[in-house]
Amino acid sequence: MKAFTAKMSATSIAILPPETDLADSRPLWNSRTAKWWARISSRCAGPDCPHRGKLWPSLLRKTSGLEFDGRWYCQSACLASVLSLRLHALLSTFHQEKPRAHRFPIGLLLVQRGAVSREALREAIRLQREAGHGLLGDWLQQVAPLTSEQLTAALAQQWGCPVFPLEHQPVRASWSDLIPLPLLESARAVPAFASADGRALHLAFGDRLDHTLLYAVENMLGCRTFPCVASRAAIALHLEHFRRFSSGNETCFDTIRDPHEMARTVCNYAAELRAARIAVARAGSFVWVRFFRDLAARDLLFRILPGYLEKAVFRSNAYSNSADSRKGGVSGASGSL
Repeated sequence: MKAFTAKMSATSIAILPPETDLADSRPLWNSRTAKWWARISSRCAGPDCPHRGKLWPSLLRKTSGLEFDGRWYCQSACLASVLSLRLHALLSTFHQEKPRAHRFPIGLLLVQRGAVSREALREAIRLQREAGHGLLGDWLQQVAPLTSEQLTAALAQQWGCPVFPLEHQPVRASWSDLIPLPLLESARAVPAFASADGRALHLAFGDRLDHTLLYAVENMLGCRTFPCVASRAAIALHLEHFRRFSSGNETCFDTIRDPHEMARTVCNYAAELRAARIAVARAGSFVWVRFFRDLAARDLLFRILPGYLEKAVFRSNAYSNSADSRKGGVSGASGSL
């Protein structure tokens, strides 16, 4: 079994300790007694736990259980049904999400800012329609003297967030494992700045803002996230460096699975890794699972491929395992993956 790999960085962006209640004026021993009793008296939250309602078996399992969404489960098997419901809810959001319609299209913004002419805009739109692919900004740069700085500024105005000078920001190798590289590559985003106390992280986007990634990072790292826009060239450069520095410690599955099968996979990994806590979130076209133990973390990703949801999103064993890509797979859990 592979050991946990620490994902902490020099900026202290990681799991933040819970805030201390400074207003509590009780004696220290009384506070410790209350926390001790709360810890040993809690019951397993698993609805199918065979030891549910029994104090003594739960007490014996306190060192081997794990936490999910603020609830304690005495073993990973007790978490399966609850986790399956959460994954079902996350998968259903892929159907509900619609492309965001901007109030001001990027072409009109560039015309308004004087960066391109109306004739150039019409020509770029014509070329884009004939080609059937590509971003309008790329076509505009072919027919007009549009600079990368002008395009980035217009994108920032369109999305209502600031421009970050990523070109002047050194690439920090310690940030390469904060967020799994497949998530950053999919969103075309990179960490741009982290506060000294580790409670704020700025993510720079080059094409569009991915709010699901912002929320997922907040959930996994326990920090606030702030979006910004940077040039696509600078983001591409940072991503290339991250590919060199990244440990590649995440495990990624490219075949769609139903929530029950995904839950079993997660529980197998949790048991094999002896995780103390699990967090789950959706990030773009991925379901991101992170396993925590002490100050270390491991990641598991389920990629939701286009078109699979409509066909077999909740059907078991609908697809073979041949498309799975494993990086640092966990021994013992491979039989269920």
